[in-house]
Amino acid sequence: MTDSLKQEFQDSVLELTIDREDAGNALSNEVIEGLNDSLMDNKDRSDLKCVIIKGSGEKFFVAGGDLKELTSVKEDEQTEAMALNGRAMLDHIRYFPVPVIASINGYALGGGAELALACDYRIACETAKFGFIHSSLGITTAWGGIIDLIDRIGSSKALSVLIEGKMMNAENAFLTGIIEEVVNNHEALEFRIGELKNTYRSTSIDVIRGIKSVTSAHKRNIHDQLKNVELDSFKKTWMSDEHWEKVEELLSK
Repeated sequence: MTDSLKQEFQDSVLELTIDREDAGNALSNEVIEGLNDSLMDNKDRSDLKCVIIKGSGEKFFVAGGDLKELTSVKEDEQTEAMALNGRAMLDHIRYFPVPVIASINGYALGGGAELALACDYRIACETAKFGFIHSSLGITTAWGGIIDLIDRIGSSKALSVLIEGKMMNAENAFLTGIIEEVVNNHEALEFRIGELKNTYRSTSIDVIRGIKSVTSAHKRNIHDQLKNVELDSFKKTWMSDEHWEKVEELLSK
C-alpha cells in the first residue's frame, strides 16, 4: 500500500481513501498502482461484501489524472500505455466480484468522473461537482468513461454532456441520471454510507456476488464492443496540437 492510498477493512467492508488532498486527490501512477494492488489482493476474500472509494478532505473526490505526470506522455506508444493502464484499474472496479460504491465528497473531474462512473453506485453530497471536462482539454475519454456514460444515460445525453464539457452540480448530475443519490452535507454522506454498509453486511455474500456477476457481465459486454473505438479516438486527440495548446494554457494559469 502507498502513502497516497489508505485502506481499511472492517466487518466485511473494504474502504479505500485516495489521500492526496493537496493535489486534489489526482490519480497519479502511485495511486493507480495502489488501487490495482488493493483490489487484486482483496477480490478473493470470502468475507468481503462491499468496497467504498472516496477522496480525502471535503473539496475533492478525484480531480482527474495527475497533469504533472501526464505532460510527458506525447508519443503513440506512451499514450496507449497510459490509456490502457488507467482503463485496467477502472476495469478492476467495473468487474470486481462485489459492489463498489463511490462516496463523492467534492469535485469529480475528468478521470475522476470516469472513476465515479466505473463504480456500481454513486452517492454525493450536494456541494459535489461533476466535470466531464475532457472536451475542454481537446481530448476524449481514455478509461471507458464514454462507454459507462452511454450505459447510464443513453447515447444522446452522453453526447451532449461530453461535447459541452461543462461542470454540473450534484443535483443536475442526479437529474441527468449520472448518480443515484444526493445528500445535504458531508456528515449526511457519511451517515448514508454507514447505512449502506449495514445493508451489505446483513445480506448473503452469495446473493451479493451472484447479482454483481450479472451486472459485471453486462458491463463487460458493452465495453468489449466499444473499448477499441474509444482508445483510437483518445490517442488521436491526446497527440493533437489542439490538446497540447489547451494544456499549456491551463498550466500557465
